[in-house]
Amino acid sequence: MSDHYGLFTHRIAEPHEPNEEYRVRRALAASLREIQDRLVRLDAPQAMLEQWAAQMATVAEQVRDYPRRGQSAIFQRLYLEQGSHRDVLDAFDHEIMTGLSSSLAPPLSLWLDGDVVRGRANLGLPWQGPPGRVHGGVVALMLDILMAKTQDMVEGIGMTGTLNIRYQAGTPLKTDIDMEARIQRLDGRKLFVEGLFFVGGEQVVRAEGVWICARGDYRWREGFPLRQQEVS
Repeated sequence: MSDHYGLFTHRIAEPHEPNEEYRVRRALAASLREIQDRLVRLDAPQAMLEQWAAQMATVAEQVRDYPRRGQSAIFQRLYLEQGSHRDVLDAFDHEIMTGLSSSLAPPLSLWLDGDVVRGRANLGLPWQGPPGRVHGGVVALMLDILMAKTQDMVEGIGMTGTLNIRYQAGTPLKTDIDMEARIQRLDGRKLFVEGLFFVGGEQVVRAEGVWICARGDYRWREGFPLRQQEVS
């Protein structure tokens, strides 16, 4: 596979095809996610809990014996558009909510549908705030990632400047959460975005946010024509 991957040449939060190493990493993460979910108030015999704790301690000790690949070198190669396929996976497959190799990720799936970002997640007990509901801070985290993905439609990449959230109803656990985000307008270095969550067709969360471009002004990518309400 050609080693010509760049930092800005892939879509935000969309997983790349795994190599053999990352197929195993994703399977390991999936097993860890299942363990995390099942351990919440798991009614198992004390002997079994002790056995599992000992097994996990052994694995943790083995993992500590191995170094990490250096992050700075990976991102430097990607910035110079000389990254390898493994560099891309190392950089993005462990992201906190969307990385398929992260045991923390639900995972949250995001994709482009025309000029709308769509997403879906289904969160278990480790993400609970109020009984039976997703923690509001976790909702905010998912919104931030969902709305940031609208930058796939523009030239330029930036950081969250503001994120204003209206929690209209509780977001239930273990239920599909459907998401969408749209660009409202561009204004120089500022990108104005709206994000929505739905459960069973009912809107449960609405957010508005502003992203600030790291360098220069945002510009529309080819294939995303301006609409009247998006002209600043």
